[in-house]
Amino acid sequence: MSCELQHTGIVVAVSTDSVTVRVEQRAACAGCASHASCTLSTEKKEENMVIPCPCAAEYAVGEKVRLVTTQKKMYTALFWAYVLPLIGLLGIVAGGIGYGLSETIAAASGLLFCLLYAIVLKLLPQRITKPLQIEIEKL
Repeated sequence: MSCELQHTGIVVAVSTDSVTVRVEQRAACAGCASHASCTLSTEKKEENMVIPCPCAAEYAVGEKVRLVTTQKKMYTALFWAYVLPLIGLLGIVAGGIGYGLSETIAAASGLLFCLLYAIVLKLLPQRITKPLQIEIEKL
């Protein structure tokens, strides 16, 4: 079963191939049953998101829109951004120490892996990020 994650926002800028949307992000505990009486639930932050869109001309500044993605896409993005580099970092450090390297060299090797991983992600954005993009819909 594939769940959709939706968020509403307001268009703040339109370019030829993208739409900038201001979304309001509430505290992570906003879904809690006692959020009405909690002072933390009033915390909110606005963020502008640039959404690539070939039909950007169809949107106007000030228009209310919905941003949609699937839960599978979100978990895949989390895996690429956090889980895989963490596994690589820990594996290289543990492997380096297991092969007799000093802890400093093993840790530096793990950090070098993370740096190279970030560079690869930056150089190959279309192949990895295109399937994970958030879609925009008119309300």
